Amino acid sequence: ESRGLGDVYKRQGHRCTCGLLDIPTNWFQEGGNTVAIMSATRADVFSNARVKLYPSTQVLQVANESIFRAAGWEARTREYDVPPKGQGKDPLRAMAVSRARARAAVRDIALCNHFTHFLTWTLDAALIDRYDVDEVKRRVTSALKNLGFRKGFRYVIVPEFHKDGAIHFHGLCSLGSVRLCPACNPHTGQPLHTDRGQPVFNMQDWTLGFSTCIPIDENYERTCNYIVKYLSKDSQKIFGKWYLASRDLRKRPDVALIDGGMDYALFREEYPESYEIPLYNDVCMTAVQFPVTGGDCR
Repeated sequence: ESRGLGDVYKRQGHRCTCGLLDIPTNWFQEGGNTVAIMSATRADVFSNARVKLYPSTQVLQVANESIFRAAGWEARTREYDVPPKGQGKDPLRAMAVSRARARAAVRDIALCNHFTHFLTWTLDAALIDRYDVDEVKRRVTSALKNLGFRKGFRYVIVPEFHKDGAIHFHGLCSLGSVRLCPACNPHTGQPLHTDRGQPVFNMQDWTLGFSTCIPIDENYERTCNYIVKYLSKDSQKIFGKWYLASRDLRKRPDVALIDGGMDYALFREEYPESYEIPLYNDVCMTAVQFPVTGGDCR
């Protein structure tokens, strides 16, 4: 039986509201000389459950601790010390946290925008040293700026090292006026298709090497999940960042906290298919996705 997000709220007897609407925030009077500070306890500001509101889907996230903070609130004093960048006691853990945040960010961008194609770019050794991170960064960044300005190309792209150390790219994009031509089998001359029957194209305006470009089918969310998988535990931050994205994209969804939180154990029982995500120490989170009727990322 199909269950909607409203059924979850009703079943556990909670109300989903946006934190900015129901919880006062720090504020000041513009142009004045005083700042008024609203006070609240941690229980007033945090919840263990929230909903991320995308155009075509809603994702309910429930944790075993109250880790989600309402927008607009800042602690008067930190509950813990934050070491300077690069000086953490556990570099591997810091890298894992950074990677997890990048995965969440790429997923947010993919779901907040409607991309039309999945791309793979490789670099031609005759045109560029594909092992030189600085050269690749400089020339690819220039190419992306040119495609965005002249062609209206929009993208979120994950750079990746090949097994031999060469850099290549996977991403989602909206073409604008970028030109495509059918990709053909070099031996038979026949047009190429994926296993699911999608036509494969080459991007004529990608001039630094080779490319494939595949229209995204009706299962958009599956493609979003696929691009996130490239930020695996073995992936590395190549250009000082995990991913590249157009500036004019919507980067984050609206988020609504659930007043009073939800029972984590009960939620896991009701949705046993939901996978548990370890976050830090003994804190875990699980998530369930619900489609939005008539929703569209366009």
